[in-house]
Formats: sequence, structure tokens, C-alpha cells
Amino acid sequence: MPARTTEPLARATVSTPALALRRHPVRLLMTSWPWRSLAYVAATPAVAALWALTCWPLVVLAGVPLGHVERWRLRWVDRRPAPSPHAHGASSGLPAWVRVRAKEHATWAELLHGVLLIPLSVLSFALVCVVLLVPGMIIASSAAQLVIVVLGIDPAAVTALPAPPPPTVNDGPLTHVGFAALGLLILVLGLYLVTLVAEGQRYLTRLLVSEPTAEITEELDDLTRSRARLATAFDDERRRIERDLHDGAQQQLTALRMTLGTLRYQYGRGVDITPLIDQAHTDAQRAIDELRDIVHGIYPAALREHDLADALDSLAARAEAAGLRATTHLDLPSGLPAGVEVGLYFAANELFTNLTRHARAETVHLSAHGTPDGTVLVTVQDDGRGGAHLDGTGLVGVVDRIQTLGGHVTIASPVGGPTRITLEVPCASS
Repeated sequence: MPARTTEPLARATVSTPALALRRHPVRLLMTSWPWRSLAYVAATPAVAALWALTCWPLVVLAGVPLGHVERWRLRWVDRRPAPSPHAHGASSGLPAWVRVRAKEHATWAELLHGVLLIPLSVLSFALVCVVLLVPGMIIASSAAQLVIVVLGIDPAAVTALPAPPPPTVNDGPLTHVGFAALGLLILVLGLYLVTLVAEGQRYLTRLLVSEPTAEITEELDDLTRSRARLATAFDDERRRIERDLHDGAQQQLTALRMTLGTLRYQYGRGVDITPLIDQAHTDAQRAIDELRDIVHGIYPAALREHDLADALDSLAARAEAAGLRATTHLDLPSGLPAGVEVGLYFAANELFTNLTRHARAETVHLSAHGTPDGTVLVTVQDDGRGGAHLDGTGLVGVVDRIQTLGGHVTIASPVGGPTRITLEVPCASS
């Protein structure tokens, strides 16, 4: 079996509060995202009030300056570019500029954003008060009461505090510590809530005041092209299966039928039929072999009999049988959807086929594991000559297969090697 080693994989950059919450659900408060989200949400009432007081005389164009401010402010909670959705180009004066802007859908979308920002600012103000003021008052009051109790100060002598109610049996230090802990818990939960609210506001803002980034547009174009290629590939695959059935298994079954007919005829005449029985057995076995080969191409036997980890391990074992030194690090979650397992297996199989044919490699390392955010990563790295690119049909097929699963492929293959190809597929069940 291939040797298994450990190899860390780089994580994708966190660009939004939602990604931060999914990737760092436990240590979120140790990152900057809840505080960036809090600043973003807390500034919303001020932005909405300033816009409502100063920009309303612009009427239809009132949302244009707000759009500029919101695209700038969006950088607090979204590290991706936020380009302006307005058309660029020289205009022949202010009247022409106003006419162009008034006809643009982006202008009306920015105005709608301003209208929605007013009730959203009220909710943001209330949320900030609940998240900061309520737990802050609980913590401060509990801390003050705790100091008074510990130092033995008479509460009536403290003029800065109102006279407390008569002490009860449970009015001791532990009670105040418990209230302080409650206030801290409310603060922590509130910061998680603020992160979620900031994510919703971020999504709405980007939808109304920005345009899709060039990267997103390119990804959509690539996905559309890959789906078209896959549709063609599926048609070709169906024709191949039909041809294989017609030229292979069907011909073998026809020969078997003829042999059985001859067998019955010869048996009726009392002729020795032993050679015909042997021939029928041979024809039946050939038909079974043909069907087995066809079925193996449709769904891999390694996945029918084992899970994805064992199936990937078998790929590394085949690479060793071909003369490569193979190592694996497989730590995959259980219960992956069948479509994800099949897609990753066939993609990895294609990568192994390519490197054994073209890479001139001596060693190959296969790693596969799940991440906390529900993503499955499969990486194949070899020490070959490098220079892998998407011009060949092999890698194009790999990219198309992974993109249909909602994932993407990262290729690092400088000339001279090494080559490192990572398949990343989201999977909620992991």
C-alpha cells in the first residue's frame, strides 16, 4: 500500500463575514470580522441620516452619492472589489450626464438602496444598543456591586449609585459574578448576531450598488462553457455505450443464441454436444466480460465496493504498480453524496492518468480531507516536468466535472515542476 503522510493545505482567503463565520465558528471573536461588522452596522444610522438630510433635493439622482459612499464602506465587510455599475465614458456637460444617469438601472437601484437604508438604520441602531448597552450595563452594574460586597462598603454611602434593595440570602459575590458572566454571554452572542446582520446588509448593498466583479463574470462564463462541454461529453458517452453494447455484448449474446440453437438441433439428432456446450460457455463469459467493462466505465467498481478514501488509495496503488513512488494522506468525512464521490474519483483518476502518461514523474503525493466549512479538498502533486495547462482535453474534463459540482480547480505547474493540482468541492454533509 502507498505510504501515508501528512501535508497541510492552504485555506482560501476569507472575504466576507459569512465565510468568516463558517470557517472560524468557534474563534470568530479572535478575528477582526465581528468588530468590522459592528463598525459597519453601527455606522449605518449615521450614513442614512446624513443622506436623508442632504441628498433628497437631487430627487432621482439622490442615490448616486450614496452609492459611492456605500461602495467605499463595503470594503469594511467585503474584501472583494466593488466596481461602480454606472456606464463610463465622457459626457457633453452636466445636463447630458444627468440624462444618462436618470436612464440607468443602477441609478434607480441606488435610490432603492437609500429608501431601504432608512428602516435598516433603525434596526441597526436598536441592534447596537442591545448588543453593547444592555450587556455593558449588566457587566458594569454587577462589577460595581461585586466591588461593594467584597470591600464591605455600605451601599447607602455610595452617592453615585441608587440605594439598592434590601439584601437577600442570595445577594452575595457569586450572584454578581453570575450576572457579569450573563452579560458577557449576551455580548458574545450579540457579536455573532451582528456578524450575521452585517452579512445580510453586505449582500443587499452589493446587489444594489455594485456590479459583479470581473472574476465572478469570468467564472460564470467558464461555468456556462463547461456545462456546454459536459452536455456534449454526455452525448458522446451515450453514443459510446450504445456502440460498445452493439459491437461487443450484443454480438456475443447473438453468438450465444446461435450456439444454443445449434446445440438444441444437434442434441435432437443424438450428436455429441460437448464442444457446443463449451462454446456456449465461452460466448457467455465474453458477454459478461464486455458488460463488466461497460459498467465499470459508467460507475467505478472501487466506489461500489468501498468508500472514496479506499477508492483514492487504489489510484495511488495503481500508480505504484506503474513504477511511481506514491504517498497518500486521506482524512475524508463519512456520508459524502454519491455525486461528489463519483466526481472526485473520476477527476483524480484523470489526473493520475495524465501524470503517468505525460509528467515523467518519479513520485506522486495524493491528499484528501474535509474542512470545517464543509469543503472537500483533493490534491495531487508530482515531481514531474511541469507545464500542465488547460489546453489538453484531460484537464479540461477535470475542470468541467468539478465545476458542475459547484467547486473549482487550482493548477500550479511551472515549467520544470513540480505540479500541484487541487480539487475543491463544497459538500454540506461533510
